[in-house]
Amino acid sequence: MSTNRRNVTLIAAVLALATAQSAVAQVGTRAAGMAGAFVAVADDATAVYWNPAGVGTGAIVSAVFDAGRFQTGSPERQRAVTEEDTGAVLAISATAIGAAYYRFGTYGTTAAVEPAVVSPDGREEVRRSVHALTMTAVGVSFVQSLSEHVVVGVTPKVMRGLGRNAIDVDAGLIAWANRFRFGLVGRNLTTPVFGAGANGEVELDRELTVGGAWGSGWTGISRVIVSVDGDVLSRPTPTGDRRDIAAGVETWWLQQRLGLRGGVRRSTIGDPRGAVTAGFSAGLKPGLLLEAHVRRGADDEHSWSVGARMTF
Repeated sequence: MSTNRRNVTLIAAVLALATAQSAVAQVGTRAAGMAGAFVAVADDATAVYWNPAGVGTGAIVSAVFDAGRFQTGSPERQRAVTEEDTGAVLAISATAIGAAYYRFGTYGTTAAVEPAVVSPDGREEVRRSVHALTMTAVGVSFVQSLSEHVVVGVTPKVMRGLGRNAIDVDAGLIAWANRFRFGLVGRNLTTPVFGAGANGEVELDRELTVGGAWGSGWTGISRVIVSVDGDVLSRPTPTGDRRDIAAGVETWWLQQRLGLRGGVRRSTIGDPRGAVTAGFSAGLKPGLLLEAHVRRGADDEHSWSVGARMTF
């Protein structure tokens, strides 16, 4: 390989850093560093994905750009086989509206062409196979206050996968009292369908996640945030369904110029497939942060990312 070719390859690799996606899509370096325990936090522009209601509870203006590489698992159970792809998010929010473009990995299901099993009573049971997908989405979030302590939001979005577009919607709620916040988000509410042909159409299942968080300084700036998220519905993966629980912590030092975070995540059904995460934020100047995260665990749980976040 020539020197020029090696340089081009190196540059491409640096530009292709990924957000942590694997079996559970995690958009944004900060949220990924907290193992995805972000539904009740969601106070920056990535709330467009994490919880649309969060757009109205964070900074007046927030902008986020992250990019990276993630891994998804293959259906082959006998060997640890993974595939790599790139992901990114570009998001901005202002008071009561937010917009984002994001590219992420997820899993969808499709019915087999032939019935897989015939039960004793003669009823045909159709086998559903799981497919790893890399999706892109463009969404716009709108929020509405229901009371002094409750905000709801929706994100209509256009998604593209397997060469096909689909319109979908996410919806969320955030409520708070003193230093505690509660979040609820539903994604893929229309169960969008992608692809066609011999392999059939791949459908994204609905997702419903609840979360709780405590912040030492809410409703202002918190030096410490502790959060927990849990899936209400199970999600398909090539190695069986999973329903995740995640916990994360974020701490700030040096007058909000250095942020450290970490988290753990595992499934409460089937194979635990646990993962641990870590991340940091470094302030270049007030309101401008450079961020990174790393995630390690099972073969399809590896990822890392870098990005920038601005708040005003």
